[in-house]
Amino acid sequence: MNAISFRIEHQCPQCGAPIVLDEETRFFACEFCRVKSCISQTGFARYMFARSFPAMSHPDAPDDSDLVFLPYWRFKGMYYTCTRQKVSHRFLDISALALEGSFPNLPVSLGFRSQALSLKQVTPHTRGHFFQPADAPAILAQVQSRSMNMKQPGHAGFSEQIGETLSLIYSPFYTKGNRLVDAILNQPIRTFASTHIRLDNLPGCRPEKQTVFLPGICPDCGWDLEGANDSLILICKNCSTLWKPKDRQLARIRFKCTRPKSDTDVMVPFWKIKAGISGLSLSSMADLARLANLPRAVRPEWENQELFFWATAFKIRPRIFLSLASRITLGQPAPDLDREIPGNRHVPVTLPADEAVQSIRITLAGLARPLTDVLPALVDLKITPVQAMLVFLAFEDQFHDYVHPGLKAGINKKALALASNL
Repeated sequence: MNAISFRIEHQCPQCGAPIVLDEETRFFACEFCRVKSCISQTGFARYMFARSFPAMSHPDAPDDSDLVFLPYWRFKGMYYTCTRQKVSHRFLDISALALEGSFPNLPVSLGFRSQALSLKQVTPHTRGHFFQPADAPAILAQVQSRSMNMKQPGHAGFSEQIGETLSLIYSPFYTKGNRLVDAILNQPIRTFASTHIRLDNLPGCRPEKQTVFLPGICPDCGWDLEGANDSLILICKNCSTLWKPKDRQLARIRFKCTRPKSDTDVMVPFWKIKAGISGLSLSSMADLARLANLPRAVRPEWENQELFFWATAFKIRPRIFLSLASRITLGQPAPDLDREIPGNRHVPVTLPADEAVQSIRITLAGLARPLTDVLPALVDLKITPVQAMLVFLAFEDQFHDYVHPGLKAGINKKALALASNL
């Protein structure tokens, strides 16, 4: 399934100019005042479809205060399933009506509307009646169970959702007699008497604004921060610091960099994770080698070599993500690192540390040989993260790929470019 990037209407926090951003945008410069800002999102985003002028000017259209907003959960991310046979993966971009109960007359998803219409932030001042959404995991599980291509793995396997974007989108309606009317098209859905009564009995809520704009300047030295539009972490090359929007401020991020051999090398971000594993004997490189059933003898020094899990700090297609995580975790790189940010180009950080931790179990499933012997332990595995540090590894810029010769790992440039809206 191809990813869909929603368009969100905002207002510049500096000059008040209207701006429209992709949903992945976290760092931008206003095209009117040129001031850089970064977006801090607390919890999941809350959006709404706004009515156009023709919709509002329709003779039957009510005032905004008479609108009812139906909630829809939207999930976008990598979905992995592990069974006795294999690890399967796919990319999901789905939406589902977020109401408990049966409402056969209501649209079950957003369909293609989100591709054609812009969204707005829901604020405390938005008028209308908003219904309280049902629990997101339960709604998404129902959608997955109805799809033949998204079967749950059953008791003998497990599933993981990694790099997901979860948002709540409200669509406006109003009632006219015993009909529910789409407030965007001003067209009735169906005769709605019985379902209308059930809607009246559903609990309402008041969605609060959870999006905060922060100035894109370094809190330490006042220098302009740098980053791509979808960067979760911003770089200050003046004082060699990294910053992450958190609540209403920028928080410093621990990191280290390898030393590039050439000015053309590209700095690629990875999460280096130390975690406690309960339910599987896995505390050293030797344990990992035995889990993967490597076709070579386990070296004595591996028995005392501390084990770290690695995952990409950027979103990319599920197959490539799993391949890179497995290869680099098995390679256990230990290059010389420092805290100076080189002037080389950096691949933006678009995957947070907690999502990288969540990938550990599926990485182990990808490495385990034979999988059937280890699967019961993986299902009950308990992972306790101890530390996660951002590490930039220098990759050579070759014709079609970024390549790390020591790890024998490559990243296709086109795949990386196409991952910008995952």
